Amino acid sequence: MLTIRMNEAGATALQPLAATELPTLCDALDQDLQNLLAWGLTDNEGALIFTAHKDRWPAAPASASDAVAKMGWQDLTGYECNYNSFHLEDYAPVQVTIRDDGQPQISTDDQGVLLRLGMVVADAVLRLVRALPRPTAVRCIILANDTNGTFRFHRIRPGEDWIDLEDLERYPREMTVVVDNQP
Repeated sequence: MLTIRMNEAGATALQPLAATELPTLCDALDQDLQNLLAWGLTDNEGALIFTAHKDRWPAAPASASDAVAKMGWQDLTGYECNYNSFHLEDYAPVQVTIRDDGQPQISTDDQGVLLRLGMVVADAVLRLVRALPRPTAVRCIILANDTNGTFRFHRIRPGEDWIDLEDLERYPREMTVVVDNQP
């Protein structure tokens, strides 16, 4: 079952999204992003990660206590969220300007572009998960604000939450979209 949740800012940004728009965005994916997705997903000691990222991080923690002691990860969900996170603006045709204070600046319209790209990536990740020998429940988190956009995903595990699903409005600076897939 597919569930999509968003805060008001995310809903407003995506409201004009036409059903025909996502396939067009898929065709226009940046080549590096296409390559990342083409490598697929790997189970890395209980953590589901992008195969292309497998050598970037140490092995997943055997337990939460190992995670805190060795790498500072609270749990496997935190590990996956960090491991499977990237900046959407690195792959999108958006303008990022640098303000006088040195901070990046992304327009509201371009933040909407980042959310749309994140939805395309979420769709691709869910297709990869569904193709696994043993599909699993996953959550994709797409965030955009005036300085960046991020995509991340993790397996859904009881008691391990990366984002407060009960109150997405508590992230007032973010356009927030959460896509869950339960096999």
